[in-house]
Amino acid sequence: MQEGTSEEISVLSTRPIRALLIANPTAGGSYLHHEQQIADTLSYLRTNGWQAELQLTQEAGNAGTFARAAVQEQIDAVIAIGGDGTINEVIQELAGSSTALGVIPSGTVNVWAREVGIPLDFAGAREVLVHGQTRTIDLCQLNEHYFLLMAGIGIDGAVAHAVEQTPLKRLGVLGYLLIATWYGFGHSPFQVMLELDGKTIKVHALQIIIGNTQLYGGALKYTWLAKCDDGLLDICVVLKRNIFGRIVVLLDFLLRREQRRQWIRYERGQVVKIYTRYPEPIQVDGDYKGFTTSQQDEATVFKVIPGALKVIVPQQLPSELFTLR
Repeated sequence: MQEGTSEEISVLSTRPIRALLIANPTAGGSYLHHEQQIADTLSYLRTNGWQAELQLTQEAGNAGTFARAAVQEQIDAVIAIGGDGTINEVIQELAGSSTALGVIPSGTVNVWAREVGIPLDFAGAREVLVHGQTRTIDLCQLNEHYFLLMAGIGIDGAVAHAVEQTPLKRLGVLGYLLIATWYGFGHSPFQVMLELDGKTIKVHALQIIIGNTQLYGGALKYTWLAKCDDGLLDICVVLKRNIFGRIVVLLDFLLRREQRRQWIRYERGQVVKIYTRYPEPIQVDGDYKGFTTSQQDEATVFKVIPGALKVIVPQQLPSELFTLR
């Protein structure tokens, strides 16, 4: 673990903070389950000198609308109360602004919170808001859509697409696991060409992970060398394998064995252009985002936007995820 010492870091408790809390009532359970915890959090922040207000989302797009207004009003921080999907909607508006992202995790997996060490309970998470620090990190883009964590093409894109279309989404993690098992064995490999940093790579792939961070689905680390503030994308291409081989690959990544390197191709760069012979499904931060283009002269483009987002994180950070400055 490391304690940040960069000049860009400011301890939040040294000045009053204007904050907007955005809560997704459907994330991780009913709003009634979290209502008292949200009220307690508002009270706690105000007791610590924050000017904090709350807005509840009613439909898709509300979180982005609220965040956009907060940026226009030069609010210091937007606090996303929800899961990684709520965070992704909020960062579309915070990118490039001086408004920081804070998180109180209440979603299904809460990958960002797990990655940086934000407690998964309301009481612990609000302590981080008051006693934490701000860091400037990178964001990535699929075409013009920002993402904080990672994007996937192939198996996980197919899983995200299927989850959107079936009632299994209501089962949370279990629903994802059931669909992931089905597509993990049944999804066909695909031909792909990648262009980055003057290199052209042609392979048969099962899936491609483009990461800004390391943790995937709360358990795996495909892009285990990624740092969220180094100005680079990390790209992990899982190569074509038969059904038995796919089980071996999964076990090697779950157990983080060194031999996992033999099943993948690992690259890093600022921009990657991806060409597939046929459209392949894409997920971004866990949500389905369409298909790759199959036009021979058109690429699906991923790029990193260095220093695009301010985030509120714990004082103690995982050294493997942040650069030392």
